[in-house]
Amino acid sequence: MSNTITNVLEYKGFIGSIEADTEADILYGHVQNLKNPNDIVSYEGETIKELKEDFRDAIDDYLASFEDESSKEN
Repeated sequence: MSNTITNVLEYKGFIGSIEADTEADILYGHVQNLKNPNDIVSYEGETIKELKEDFRDAIDDYLASFEDESSKEN
């Protein structure tokens, strides 16, 4: 088991930042390498576990939005 702390999350080839708001007591971040540079995908959590879960959910939702668009075009 690793106790290493990194400042990024990785999932399905996407990289997300890890930031902290000490006044609101939350962790949050933004996906760095989106397909469209104008897109914004953010996530948050009160714990590292929650942050990771919300990051993965945000990526899955982002990818699903492309599937939804392509099915509308057909």
